[in-house]
Amino acid sequence: MQTYGKPFCKGQKVRDYERPLNRMPPVRHPPLERDLPFGPRNMSIYESAFSRVIVGRGGFGYAFFDETYGVRKEVRLFWDVTATLSRISRRGRVLRQIDSTRQSFGVVRQIDDLSFWLDTPSGPALYRYDIEFWDSRSGELLGAYSEYLRVVRPRFRVGIAVHRSLLRPGGLALARVENRGTLWASFGLPYSVQRYEGGAWTGVPLFVRRPGEPQAAWPLVGISMHGGQTGWCMAYRIPADAEPGRYRFVKSIGRDLSGDGRFYTAGFRVRR
Repeated sequence: MQTYGKPFCKGQKVRDYERPLNRMPPVRHPPLERDLPFGPRNMSIYESAFSRVIVGRGGFGYAFFDETYGVRKEVRLFWDVTATLSRISRRGRVLRQIDSTRQSFGVVRQIDDLSFWLDTPSGPALYRYDIEFWDSRSGELLGAYSEYLRVVRPRFRVGIAVHRSLLRPGGLALARVENRGTLWASFGLPYSVQRYEGGAWTGVPLFVRRPGEPQAAWPLVGISMHGGQTGWCMAYRIPADAEPGRYRFVKSIGRDLSGDGRFYTAGFRVRR
């Protein structure tokens, strides 16, 4: 990510969708991407969901990864595992149980098949996912872990914003992508700068080229940005002899990498 030495261009949150979760009472989390303290070695646990913030219909759960890559033929677990999903209040109080599942494991030959996924309803709400591991032979509770979740409505709200709205010739104009919605935003590297003159917007050269030098091509790079984030600055060095007036950045942003985006603009003025 090109930051141009400016905090404005660094990845920042314009909307923190995890904020209600961070205010909840503390819970115990599993040692992600590591072995459970009561489990076999080289059998790490990980979250099978992308985020604690779930957009629309989705879910949450845990799974295991065999770090021997199949060299080990089996593991002896003797676990009873219960996973529960509950709707909670903003203070973390359980309002009602949504779903629960119980699975038993003795000798397991496919570690990667172990999954403890529960679907979440699509309506906006707060939830808590709880998972308990019990010894199926002694009835002892081996470990209990929890995670808070938030379900939000799918919303696509993106745009670009400038660092400063008023600049002088020779100055550096900067604009960044802002994703204030909940859905992912996707875009490439290309952008343009235009100047308003004669009642219309006209493109201006972004880069200074030497005589005979060919036009540089934009690298074919696809960038994705999740909800609430900013970054990926665009820059325009205003020529020392630039005409005063209205200028704007123009960039295409879409919901996926198909290229079916629309153009967004952010304006600034140049004064002597």
